[in-house]
Amino acid sequence: MIAPKLAELPPPPPGRTGWPWTEGSPPIAADAAWPRISVVVPSYQQGDFLEETLRSVLLQGYPDLELLVMDGGSRDGSVDVIRKYERFLAGWVSERDDGQSAAINKGWRRARGELLTWLNSDDCLLPGWAAAAAGALRADPELDFTYCDVQMTDRDSRPLWVFTGRQPSIERLMLMWQAPFAQQGFLMRRRAFERCGYLDESIHFIMDAEYWLRAMTAGAKFLHLKQTLAASRLHDAAKTATKRDVLLADLLKLTDDFCQTATGDMAPLVEKVRRRKYWNAAHVAYDGDERREAIRYALRHLRDDGVRAAPRVGGMIALSLLGPWGHRALGAWRGYRNRRADRRAS
Repeated sequence: MIAPKLAELPPPPPGRTGWPWTEGSPPIAADAAWPRISVVVPSYQQGDFLEETLRSVLLQGYPDLELLVMDGGSRDGSVDVIRKYERFLAGWVSERDDGQSAAINKGWRRARGELLTWLNSDDCLLPGWAAAAAGALRADPELDFTYCDVQMTDRDSRPLWVFTGRQPSIERLMLMWQAPFAQQGFLMRRRAFERCGYLDESIHFIMDAEYWLRAMTAGAKFLHLKQTLAASRLHDAAKTATKRDVLLADLLKLTDDFCQTATGDMAPLVEKVRRRKYWNAAHVAYDGDERREAIRYALRHLRDDGVRAAPRVGGMIALSLLGPWGHRALGAWRGYRNRRADRRAS
């Protein structure tokens, strides 16, 4: 499929300007060396944002792009948006499914591209993403994945802060429950997909982190594109705001699965991961304002890690009892710790 020009797309809604409404990316000269990119957009009840998402993909100016929309049976106007852009899509459905991971897998089964990704229906790509991501993979045949920095935005696409990618690390992911990079804007070769397989459909929240773990374990080669080439939207209806219990269940499952399946040479790491599991869970619960759960998990961590954990467990209990003041104190400490880590890294 040839990338449409801005004038070929439906006109933007009244009052919408800038990218990707009244601005597009310059077209990339077509040649046989540009591999096809398949972008799967899983969608459910995101009609307020879906059009912006679709336009941000279509306006990349990329000469061979396949866009598939897998909608879970939305009743909020999403299907009207999809039909509005139907002639630019390689395919779409709107039917009940078993969640986001299942929808992405459904799209990947139909995808024909040499390069694959998915993009949530409330997120966006930024100008130049396709040229940079595909260009890097084209330049280095050894690469399996590229990823970029991601602009966090509010509901109205106003910028908040940038999520900066880090070097992929199994240790950081499993010990700290910190993904190396945001999912928005990643791109992988088909051979990496064939090696890692489909998403785990029993995971509904952190399917991306579980996939990065699989890829790292398989020895995939990653490249960090040190550019902000995608955007992730924070809003009240997002899963990050409404399903903290699902997030925590997924993280605990990921941890347990890793401890059960890790190879023998990872035994020291597995032991550390086991001891930290409930401490990480306490932080997730605390960040979700589930203070009783935070205390419960902190006490379980004390049981697993022994007396040396007593000071930090006591601190977590104190923060939980302090309520909003505790959140402010923890935020200040995290900011200091991150600034210190950045200074050391530089």
